[in-house]
Amino acid sequence: VEAVLGVERAKASLLGGNGRVIARGCAALGFTKHGPLKRNAPACDGKGVCCFGCPTDAKRSTNVSYIPLALRAGAELFPGAKVTRILVERGRACGVVARTTAGHALTVRARAVVVSCGAILTPLLLGAQRLGTRSGWLGQNLSIHPAAGALGEFDEVIQCWNGIPQGYSLEEHADEGILYEGSMIPLEMTMTMVQMIGPELVRLAESFDHVSGFGFVVEDTSRGSVGQLLGQPVIKYWLGDGDVARIKRGIDVVAQIYFAAGAKVVHTPIHGFDVLRSLDDLERLRRATIRAWDLDLTAYHPLGTARMGRDPASSVVNQNNELHDTPGLYVVDGASVPGSLGVNPQVTIMALATRAAEKIAAALTE
Repeated sequence: VEAVLGVERAKASLLGGNGRVIARGCAALGFTKHGPLKRNAPACDGKGVCCFGCPTDAKRSTNVSYIPLALRAGAELFPGAKVTRILVERGRACGVVARTTAGHALTVRARAVVVSCGAILTPLLLGAQRLGTRSGWLGQNLSIHPAAGALGEFDEVIQCWNGIPQGYSLEEHADEGILYEGSMIPLEMTMTMVQMIGPELVRLAESFDHVSGFGFVVEDTSRGSVGQLLGQPVIKYWLGDGDVARIKRGIDVVAQIYFAAGAKVVHTPIHGFDVLRSLDDLERLRRATIRAWDLDLTAYHPLGTARMGRDPASSVVNQNNELHDTPGLYVVDGASVPGSLGVNPQVTIMALATRAAEKIAAALTE
């Protein structure tokens, strides 16, 4: 998988000011497990707009990696076609019915059907026909990698938009379920995520060339669910005390990094502690009791809503990604990953997909 994606360490020359101050802070604190992230962008030239899509196709996303490989191998692609029903005959999946962007019905017959709609939409598609529901676990067990971070304001010019937005990592506390990944998003997105309004928000925007951002994800033990209400998707998630403690710990470490790197102000996503001006402020935060509703968070990498397992009573698909209750129907996406990984799941999902493809191919040649 990494060979197809061209995975390699980010070039130090492309980390920009954001990577520079994070590295300086980590070194000052004596951390040893930090450095450039591995990325699937071997031809990256540091345009810095990864979250909007790579303008030079340097990032080896599926549109320039696996999809062209599949097309060259004989696959047919129907862009925009929406599957409305999975065909099942005599208990076995045998195709799909879809609707094209032009509104035409499209029926595809197949000896094997693979669902890869992600951990949010896969359980909704299956659940609409009560496929994979026998164990009661379809749509349950949702993990989402809750994420937070902080902004540091410096006297020095950083220009965080120059270079790789997410190019630096700290793995010092991976055993605590916290993975720090340098991630600085563009100004127009950052301004929607800070706890400011009016003149103070304007001041931060005008001094954005002096701002650095660093974030992290936690390996959540909390769980949620995906379902429907009145025909609309409903996602529920309950952030437990253990994950709140990990998030508080992560914000503490990011603040330490910034103060050690020379920041004059640190902005956090914790209500009541949104501005830290000194280590004394940070110490007051450490002593405070923080609850889930005190945090402004984001989340990424939903997993687990059609989880894999050997026991049909406690899982949705078997170890070959095939539904326990519907032969010929496979779930090959993040929904089948049994639980939170604590790291970005792209390579894991693609590796499991490669394995599933091999298993399906073997089953079809028997």
